[in-house]
Amino acid sequence: MRLEASKVQEQLDEAVQILGLELDNLLRRERSNIRTEMRAISLTDLRRLADFIKEKCQVYGWIDPRSKAKVDDPEKVNLYQLVFNFIGPVTAPIGHEVVDDSVMIGPDDEVPGGEALWLEHKGRRRLRYVRGVPPGPEARTADKFVRNFSGSFAELLWSEERAAEWFVSHFWGEPVVDFVTCLNAHDQRYKLGGGGLYWVCAHANSQTHISEELGTEGPLHSPFYLALDKAQGAVLVIDSASEVTRRMWCGFENVIIARERKEFVMATAQEGTGHTLTSTPAPADGGRRSIFGGHMAPEEVCLIRSSEFPRDGLMAALDTHLELARASNKDDEQMIIDTVRTELGGFDRANSKLRVLGATALFATETVTAESVQVLNRSTEPFELNGTWESAAAGLKLGLEFQNCDGLLLVSGQQVPDAESLARDLGRELLSAQHLRKVHFALGRSNVQDAGFQALGAAFSNKSALTSVTLDCRFCELGDAGMAGLVQGLGQAPNLASVHLNLRFCEKIGDAGMTSLGQGLGQAPCLASVHLDLSKCENIGDAGLKGFGQGLGQAP
Repeated sequence: MRLEASKVQEQLDEAVQILGLELDNLLRRERSNIRTEMRAISLTDLRRLADFIKEKCQVYGWIDPRSKAKVDDPEKVNLYQLVFNFIGPVTAPIGHEVVDDSVMIGPDDEVPGGEALWLEHKGRRRLRYVRGVPPGPEARTADKFVRNFSGSFAELLWSEERAAEWFVSHFWGEPVVDFVTCLNAHDQRYKLGGGGLYWVCAHANSQTHISEELGTEGPLHSPFYLALDKAQGAVLVIDSASEVTRRMWCGFENVIIARERKEFVMATAQEGTGHTLTSTPAPADGGRRSIFGGHMAPEEVCLIRSSEFPRDGLMAALDTHLELARASNKDDEQMIIDTVRTELGGFDRANSKLRVLGATALFATETVTAESVQVLNRSTEPFELNGTWESAAAGLKLGLEFQNCDGLLLVSGQQVPDAESLARDLGRELLSAQHLRKVHFALGRSNVQDAGFQALGAAFSNKSALTSVTLDCRFCELGDAGMAGLVQGLGQAPNLASVHLNLRFCEKIGDAGMTSLGQGLGQAPCLASVHLDLSKCENIGDAGLKGFGQGLGQAP
């Protein structure tokens, strides 16, 4: 089955209108001067492209380039099929644009080395090769060939250089509709309003001049590296089979992402819904209302989103071995391996980054395994853990360590049977967490008593990295002795700047506890803000409030 020239012509005419293609760029002969790494594409353009696929792929009889079978489901059209059926014919993917009178055209539009397609729009006519290779020396008229046509899809949309804010690492076998769904989710999570600019290799690279644009100086001089170097962050699109982690160019990209500490987001699509995974809160994670009133902490919203991320993608991330990835071109594969090992320090950091992101997300879903604990314990990079007290209990039983944990958020899931014992165990393990910057513990309605709070206080003591502590102790068994031990530790945290304590309905706290609270916090040399909720604390009287104020007034 062959691609019909008339269908390609009709398709192009519609694309000019539907996708807003730049006609002058489409028909010009001279080479574009837009650098490959500066050929960003907007989410708006990608959405239009996805809609075009849904509306037109069956109308124009798109086929699979390998099987030659007709495409029967627009929702499953992948980049291989999109390039073959649409981007290819429009941008001359294999072979070159030729001067109209430079070749002899056969009766069925055959030309030496491929098929000929006449493309017209508003009376302007050009001839392109879309299959095969240029006639070359056989035509004996090399001077008439225009061999420098750039032809990337991004250049048909824009006439100037545009640097991408986000680099997208992805597998060409991912359905284009799912790919766009992933970026829609990323757009919403980062509040980009549809205006984000992305670097997508299939659209930025000229499919006519791939070898030329990649160059001969190695991956560190390729447009992949140059575009990623300019980007704010990167989005790793996880396809349904996680094939992206087994592609060598994607492996190279993830090595660079980890080495340059780029902002990093994993995204996937499941049943038409996009999901994103980040190690820290994103802009849209702030401001969500709580069912109990007020607003949820951004870390809590980030936890919810992590728990919603499809588990198959997390398990695949946990088993990342980028050094075993493969490339279609074996020369490229070996070149990348050699470059990563000799110039970039190997694959270990990138492997660890993806594994840790998978492990921390599994922690959020209460799926703590021996393998995920091992990944966290072996990590050499700081990480945040956001999950439930049940996850913490499971992790501690499997030997979870916290030496590289720099943020810890624990919320109530189901009722923990022995929260008191768990708090004491956690306090002991946190003694070694010297990178800990922030803590957010939701202990509401738990049976944690004074000994548990004292253990947590001891864990906070002398933590030079600790700057923020939030404790939600509503309806807890916290009493005066527990408060004294807790704030003694907080007061000895040399860089503690912010403390939030929700003590509503903590009926065991009295005047002595409030006085201890003021005296302890008054010892923290860098404390800048204190937020307290003392609603329904029936045993706190004027003496306690006075003692609190006097103690806090002694702050440096």
